[in-house]
Amino acid sequence: MTKLPYQQAFDRIRAEFFEMPGMRLTPAQVERLTGVDRAICQAVLGDLTRTRFLQAAPDGSYGRVSEGSHERLSAIGAPHVPRVHVSGQAGGWMTTRLDFI
Repeated sequence: MTKLPYQQAFDRIRAEFFEMPGMRLTPAQVERLTGVDRAICQAVLGDLTRTRFLQAAPDGSYGRVSEGSHERLSAIGAPHVPRVHVSGQAGGWMTTRLDFI
């Protein structure tokens, strides 16, 4: 089964930040690095921020939450590694569900 564009983008963007923990990129830089469409890129960055895998800086760049932050989040039971399930389209919108592991 072929992955849908959102899932592919999510996997690609998360992998780029996972492999380079200190990397900080603007949304435009993420788009260029990954080849992901602007709207999907913004959705993925938003989801990765909400799940506390990434954090947005005041200058608009994104980077991974520091390891110390991960330890603090884990200590309070906060999820930080999302798994995305794409269930198709409902009314023209792609529906997704984030599970935390």
